[in-house]
Amino acid sequence: MPWLIINHGMTDLHGTVSRYQTSALAHTLRRHPVVVLHGARQTGKTTLATLPEVSGDRAYLTLDDFETRDLAQRDPDALFIGRGHVTLDEVQREPDLLIAVKRAVDAGRRPGRFLLTGSANLLLMRRVSESLAGRAVYFQLPGLTWAEVEGREFGRNLAVLVRERSVEAVLCGLEPAPPPARPLSEAIMAGGYPVPSLSPDAGFRTRWFDGYMQTYLERDLRDFSATGNLIDFRRLMQIAAGRNGALANMASLSRGAGLSPATARRYLGTLEVSFQLLRIPAYAVNRGKRLVKAPRLFWSDTGLAAHLAGIFDAGTLREGREWGAWLENWVCIHLLAFASLQTPRLSLCHWRTAAGEEVDFVLESGRTPLPLEVKATARPRGDDARGLNAFLDSYPEAPFGILACGCSEPHALSSRVLALPVADLLLG
Repeated sequence: MPWLIINHGMTDLHGTVSRYQTSALAHTLRRHPVVVLHGARQTGKTTLATLPEVSGDRAYLTLDDFETRDLAQRDPDALFIGRGHVTLDEVQREPDLLIAVKRAVDAGRRPGRFLLTGSANLLLMRRVSESLAGRAVYFQLPGLTWAEVEGREFGRNLAVLVRERSVEAVLCGLEPAPPPARPLSEAIMAGGYPVPSLSPDAGFRTRWFDGYMQTYLERDLRDFSATGNLIDFRRLMQIAAGRNGALANMASLSRGAGLSPATARRYLGTLEVSFQLLRIPAYAVNRGKRLVKAPRLFWSDTGLAAHLAGIFDAGTLREGREWGAWLENWVCIHLLAFASLQTPRLSLCHWRTAAGEEVDFVLESGRTPLPLEVKATARPRGDDARGLNAFLDSYPEAPFGILACGCSEPHALSSRVLALPVADLLLG
């Protein structure tokens, strides 16, 4: 896979990281007229878009440049005169430019005409009137996975879980993960943004997250939101970070932040548009049980979320009573990263009944669901699989269930539940 050089700003640390999305992005550009590469700021979109494998002979324009932005406002069609294939960076700064992109594509449709990058979800932005329906393919670039930071291939064991149809077949196909260079709790603390995730210096990471938050609040929000009180907005972020993985409860969140439910809902929407917050919907297939329909809320980066929650070292994170929730958030990020580039794309949901039966995640391939529960325990017992068994009883098309936990090696917990170390799930 191609490699990215990540330059760590004010430090003298350098790292090389392989991004597993590179080949899929280059492949898609050879077949579709518009490709939109979006994700949270600082996930590496510009670096990926300017790789030789992706950029080729493309003209590169960024709307961070004042002259380019001025021309985009005055005469957007002029941006493309004399330019064949174009990369437009930070396109969310001028969303009306998408109308000019549509005109250019309709005048001469050819593969790879435009690569657009943005730090906001264009499909959710209210200011965006043109979705490029039928013309664009959307790629979301998350932060680095644990495997990418460790310099390993990402997703092999996850692919085995989706492909196989029995616990025995999975055990035969799994590849044990060598011990990671960075322990799990430290990896969760570092998160996935390339700069902090590759730095061994916890103090540097703290300063970086401080700067990220300041830039996000003072500059980025103005590009896609009419958020008024930044102090209130940050307070809601801090409260949401302390409740990661919980069901979306506007009444509770708004009370905790001292906001009206309508304001809390709007702020959460802004966090979702800017790829800071992940909304995991409830599993929708009803088999005679009343299902809880509220989504669960997770953070797209555990390092930033821990920083917002006031957790600054791995020991505090690991020994806290919320450790299990942080582990779920870490697994959620990786499941979404894996699901996003599968063909056909996989969906990720959670399952909970009004009677209290629940499974953390359901990864669905076609009509085949794979239930996955996350537990912090190193010694899983049959009772830890109670939710998985309830799901398997309700949905016989699910071939087995996965209990991702702190055990030392994969083993059958029963004929239809496999206990799997989190490291093997995410690093194998």
